[in-house]
Amino acid sequence: MFLQNSNVPAKVIESASQVTNTAYSSVDNLIKSVVAQLPLVAAGIVVLFFFWIVGKILRSAFLAASNRTKLDGRLRILVSRLIGIGIFVLGIFTALTIILPSFRFGDLITGLGFTTFIVGFATKDILNNLLSGVLILWKEPFKLGDYIFVKDRQGKVEHIGVRATTLRMDDGEKILMPNGDMYSNPLTIRGAGAERRMSLKISIGYDAAIERAKMSILKVTREVKGVVGEPPPNVYVTDLAAAGVDLSIYFWINTDENNPMAVFDQVASSIAEVLTDADIKLYPTNSPVAQNPPAENAAAEYQSDSEKKEEF
Repeated sequence: MFLQNSNVPAKVIESASQVTNTAYSSVDNLIKSVVAQLPLVAAGIVVLFFFWIVGKILRSAFLAASNRTKLDGRLRILVSRLIGIGIFVLGIFTALTIILPSFRFGDLITGLGFTTFIVGFATKDILNNLLSGVLILWKEPFKLGDYIFVKDRQGKVEHIGVRATTLRMDDGEKILMPNGDMYSNPLTIRGAGAERRMSLKISIGYDAAIERAKMSILKVTREVKGVVGEPPPNVYVTDLAAAGVDLSIYFWINTDENNPMAVFDQVASSIAEVLTDADIKLYPTNSPVAQNPPAENAAAEYQSDSEKKEEF
């Protein structure tokens, strides 16, 4: 029993020696492999630096060449950055193939195929807005200062970005419209500085002098500051409704010089005042009117009801 236990320290020492030798051997192999890879790492760094220099040169060349074109400045900067990034990424993969000979670019693309699909599906709205922004900056369907109607929004273009376009509404509020909506929806565009047509609809009674009312409306509309003379204001009878005669007033303003809402308010207030002074009543447009029966019919109906009550 004692002899058997006397071999335990020797086994422990032997095991410790084997562990030490294995550790030293592993470290030695690691150092040798790193030293052996140093030339390849240096070559990869040189190649990466070369691609970085090429990217810088191509960026500068593109900016210099596109400076003579009518491309938007932001689009030129974006494309130049994409060129630089693309060249640098290509340099990274080339350096990896030098440092790691077993690395293959095709195998990486195959492995990332599903991941790329998932990422692309998750970021489809971002990519849609990005590509739409690039197309807007390239094709230039509208420019800064243009007045745009899109969906149920409208406003003056203040900024065209890669992802979104900023519109300033008539009331001063700022709207950030995604470029995907700006590119895929119908747009009504009025050029910068162009006159904008405004419309106002009112309803007057049938007993009013329509021509006199139209002349009064035209006179007061022309006198409002902000209403341009050409094209001139116009007033038309557009409907004979239950409430009265519907009149549509059209006038033009310059959005660069005037606030559309302020001019519209002044025109509407002036028209209401001049019609009130002329004893012309205004009625709500397109609203039902409860008409009272003639006095004779009302008296006859009242008498008939009284007779029915007496008979009962």
